[in-house]
Amino acid sequence: MPTFSTKETISEALLKFNKHTYNAGFEFKVYTSDQHCLYIQASFDFAYYVNVDIECREVFYTNISPNASWPDAWYADQIFFLDEDELENIIDFKEVEIPEGKTVFGIVFNIIGKENYFINGTVIFTSLYINWRYPNHNDLYEL
Repeated sequence: MPTFSTKETISEALLKFNKHTYNAGFEFKVYTSDQHCLYIQASFDFAYYVNVDIECREVFYTNISPNASWPDAWYADQIFFLDEDELENIIDFKEVEIPEGKTVFGIVFNIIGKENYFINGTVIFTSLYINWRYPNHNDLYEL
């Protein structure tokens, strides 16, 4: 399954993810959360199936609650990529320790909008994993 660990591949994966989930009626919820992985599932109907698994691996910071769930943003993108200034702002302000030589990335789930990334929705990590279950759209990510 596709794992993304460069600025280019993560950016491309988020573009494709947002295009596919635009106005799809998904609900997102945190399945597990620890320093190794923030694992989020998304589904149109959790009673019947999970559509997609999203894992932020080697997590250095998140302000998403371990039991969080939220509806999709309907007529907006579901996930935003933090630019370098936004990423640096949150690392500095929250005093996130990143080991020397470690490359990290930041995304914001559209829980309360990208502009509120200091409040909720942000994850800083080293790699992103996206696995579509039903229907299988993993071919979207063949880069």
